[in-house]
Amino acid sequence: MQVAFYCLGCKVNQFETWAMEEQFEALGCRIVSWKEDADIYVVNTCAVTSKAAYQSRQIINRLKREHPDSKIIATGCHVQTDPSRIIESVGGGVCLAGNELKARIAPMALKHTGCTGIFISDISKMKEIAPLTVSRPPTGRTRAFLKIQDGCNAFCSYCIVPYARGRSRSLPKELVFRQVQDLEAHGVKEVVLTGIHIGLYGKDLEKDIDLLSLLKSLCASFENMRFRLSSIELNELSKDFIDWAAKTRNFCRHFHIPLQSGSDRVLKDMNRRYQARDFVEIAKKIKNSIPLCCIGTDVMTGFPTEGDKEFMETLNVLEKLPISYIHAFPYSLRPGTVASAMKSVTTRKEAKKRARKIMGLGRAKKEEFCRSLIGNRLQVLLERQDKDTGYVVGKSDNYMDVAVDIGPESLGNVVTVEVMALENERLKGIQID
Repeated sequence: MQVAFYCLGCKVNQFETWAMEEQFEALGCRIVSWKEDADIYVVNTCAVTSKAAYQSRQIINRLKREHPDSKIIATGCHVQTDPSRIIESVGGGVCLAGNELKARIAPMALKHTGCTGIFISDISKMKEIAPLTVSRPPTGRTRAFLKIQDGCNAFCSYCIVPYARGRSRSLPKELVFRQVQDLEAHGVKEVVLTGIHIGLYGKDLEKDIDLLSLLKSLCASFENMRFRLSSIELNELSKDFIDWAAKTRNFCRHFHIPLQSGSDRVLKDMNRRYQARDFVEIAKKIKNSIPLCCIGTDVMTGFPTEGDKEFMETLNVLEKLPISYIHAFPYSLRPGTVASAMKSVTTRKEAKKRARKIMGLGRAKKEEFCRSLIGNRLQVLLERQDKDTGYVVGKSDNYMDVAVDIGPESLGNVVTVEVMALENERLKGIQID
């Protein structure tokens, strides 16, 4: 049987999609593109914004319309939080499977001929992480995601994710190591550790382990692989963590730390447990310890209590911060969250306008960071050849795309590159023997 996947949303969803593909392949199925004819289509939905939820329903409708004789299965966060909305939009003839069923979705789909209906349980009662694992990366990949944690206990006032993912649950260390060993055997050179709230790793496990101790073990045990974190909260970056990162060769010089707002009032209303000055202090500590470290952040505009004053506070904080890039997005009302009951002091149009302004600042920050790298040497994992220029392009350990004038036989290797220029928003360099 031919099975196709369509994945929306975060790195966790991408990892889970790879894991589900392996499930189907282990049962004798062939994975094809979602644009091809397939017997089964699996849509891994997202609910983090109303736009993502709409896009999830849109692709389900399209697949159902274009492939009326195929089995359509939808899973993921939008299915978990709002199945009735999906049914209203797409009607019957679709199987809805909650997040906790992803680990069993392949045998379920092949066993039940029709496989229609709703299969969703109370995910807040889940106490163990679903056993979704990968043994190899998608074809041609030398960087791979690895989910080590799921769920979130923070309950930020705007966020639907804790209701979609449940409480924090961690993957036992031995299963993490087993997957890294398999990925290394398949040629992977970089593992991106990901989760919903990765800084909570280990707190639910009986053994005395946390994220930093896991990282120390991984970097020491797999010296020829490099490790990167997808994202981490600033409250979870201790001085010990930063000091260790500064001296560890195969831990990537890159932290993505969500800010969300530079206004202390808005941060409090968001139920974010820090103030703007805390972010500034952490960013400065990182830069002092790891000068070429890339620091990225997320910023939300148009939160219900963000007026002009609060937005300007955010803009002022961002202008002063030593950050390398910014992901900015307007607030999206999610029914069932605390913020959905708040009266908004701004409009959707203004929220989008503010996001565009911050994205403009983000582009300037990224250019400034890239220019600071000229003349420096970076470790670059070569991943693909640019069809237009012939250059080989890779990701540096500090998360920048770097083009190198080198033959394609070097693809898949980590090489030392001296950065020579910034052209068309991309760094260019030469390999140093």
